Amino acid sequence: MNAANPNTHPFKKTKKRFQVLGIDREKALKYFFGGNASLAIVILSLICIFLAKEAIEFFPSHHRGLQLYRQSGQEFVDLIERESRKHKKLAGFLAKAYFSEINESSKREQDLLVAYEELTEKIKKETKRETLLFNTTFENWLDLQFEIEDAEEGDGFDVAAAKVQADELSTRLEAQRQALRDRKQSALGEIAISDLESSAVLDQVEYEKLCQAIISADPDAEDDPDYVLELNRVIDEKKAVAEREHEALFSQKEAFRAAGRPLDELLNELRNHARTTKERGINATTLKKGKEALLLGAERAKDPARRAEFLADAEAIQVEDVPFDELNELLYEKRPAHHEIAREMAAKVSDIGNQIVAQGGTPAAIKNLAEFRSNLPELKALLNETPAEMDSWRHDQPFPFFRSVVAFFVGKDWITNSSWHDFYGIIPLFTGSIMISIIALIVTVPFSVGAAIYVNQVAGWREQNFIKPVIEFIQAIPSIVLGFFGIAVLGTTLRDVSQLEWLSWVPGFPMQERLNILNAGLLLAFMAIPTVFTLAEDALNNVPRSFIEGSLALGATKLQTILRIVVPGALSGIIAAILLGFGRIIGETMVVLLVAGGSISIPDFSAGIGVITQPVHTMTGIIAQETGEVDQGSIHYRALFMLGMVLFSISLMINYAAQKIVHKYQLAR
Repeated sequence: MNAANPNTHPFKKTKKRFQVLGIDREKALKYFFGGNASLAIVILSLICIFLAKEAIEFFPSHHRGLQLYRQSGQEFVDLIERESRKHKKLAGFLAKAYFSEINESSKREQDLLVAYEELTEKIKKETKRETLLFNTTFENWLDLQFEIEDAEEGDGFDVAAAKVQADELSTRLEAQRQALRDRKQSALGEIAISDLESSAVLDQVEYEKLCQAIISADPDAEDDPDYVLELNRVIDEKKAVAEREHEALFSQKEAFRAAGRPLDELLNELRNHARTTKERGINATTLKKGKEALLLGAERAKDPARRAEFLADAEAIQVEDVPFDELNELLYEKRPAHHEIAREMAAKVSDIGNQIVAQGGTPAAIKNLAEFRSNLPELKALLNETPAEMDSWRHDQPFPFFRSVVAFFVGKDWITNSSWHDFYGIIPLFTGSIMISIIALIVTVPFSVGAAIYVNQVAGWREQNFIKPVIEFIQAIPSIVLGFFGIAVLGTTLRDVSQLEWLSWVPGFPMQERLNILNAGLLLAFMAIPTVFTLAEDALNNVPRSFIEGSLALGATKLQTILRIVVPGALSGIIAAILLGFGRIIGETMVVLLVAGGSISIPDFSAGIGVITQPVHTMTGIIAQETGEVDQGSIHYRALFMLGMVLFSISLMINYAAQKIVHKYQLAR
């Protein structure tokens, strides 16, 4: 044996490895996978840099926009707009209260008309063939009658033959009319009152009247059946009586609306003036940027002729210094007029509010009058406080940069492509994303974690081989398919179920919108179940077998072992699974874009738990919806990138927290 290397056998042959340029197979695999990993890191870094660059450039543009918003006087005008908007909201409450009273007087007849329309639509579907035959014959007969009337002697038209043909068509029409009536009667015999959505307002007598009206209605008649005409006549009479009974409420409604007209007239005048001022500011900024671009092009041009052309074009651009001081004089001059209007308006609305008592018998009227009275103090407070704000306002006061940053993160309005001013506040979108995610987690966690515990600890191998593939197969369903399912099936089903009278006690029922927080949350929960299930089961598998065997050996039952040994031992991993599921939920785009409702507003939390039946928009949804419509490099374009940066940061923090929990769990083991 070789003394220098005792492990080397003297007769052992060493196999020579195949190499290319000094690189063998093992090194080639190492470089290949290492290069792919490095390339992925580089690409991810470039994406992050690009995202951060476009996002950060948003804040300077946002700050300039808000500064112009103040310089042009739009900020001043919006103080008046705030008063006008509040006044219109209260006027709407009075109008709803008044018309609910008027419509209630003839509610029975209006419900019968709705039932007539519903039943008519059902019969049209059943008599489609007979109606088509009749209409075709009727059109041919009518055309022939026109030809006979227009025929002149000697024009070659055989009037006698045409009259014979018209008589044949007339006879056929009568036969088809009778066939249509028979088919209507047959179809109506197959429809019960309970089959109609409006069955609650019908008794047998009224149902028979509806059926008779539908049967006797001629398809070629221009007027409605006598039954419908009588209902409309009764509705008009009852509304006329109700209008006389509620004349006082009508007068108060009109007086309240009239009280805001002087404010609206002043608002329209100042709004047009501020809009013109802003347009001059935007034009001046655009010209300045264009001139700077031409001068930069001249500086970089190597060709003297090209440089001279750039300089000539730049010289031709005359940049206007917008006289904001002079243009805003009108706003300052109108302050006394506004203060006088506000004082008179506050006195008038206060008097009208004192006159309106708890009148109205319908629930809708009582509710709207209560809303009017509860919101009236806010309007009076605005009318008293706004003059002081207007007196302290200055167009030349600098707009702090930090306020433009804060306005983005805590702003309550996301308004784009506005003819007035664009506002970029993420609170409505962030609220929508969080609320949908909370609903999804509430549904996902019990189902997915419970399924993981059952499959891992209780189920037999046959059940495991069936349940696990089925749950994991959910991930293969495209999100666009789930979105269509949410629109066509889930949303419609939830809304129909919410209309059931015995479920009226449920908060948010009956639902007004089928596309809402609840619909989107349930679909996202369905999508997140495989992620949480798989990761939670992996965490349960990592619990040492000796812990389970020791618990059972000490006399604990299977359920006690699961609840007191297995689940606590895997708790860190389960929490990490839930966090990663949350990251999956909040980053979903297509489903929320289709079924969340698309309402860019903060939900009304005064509805309590019923808030989940309201429509919202999300951060991912707005990015997908608006990115393809914006101009590259615009403030709107960069606002979407900033929104993406916020979403990226949230997802990054969630994944970081999950990884820390998993790492801590591994160290503890």
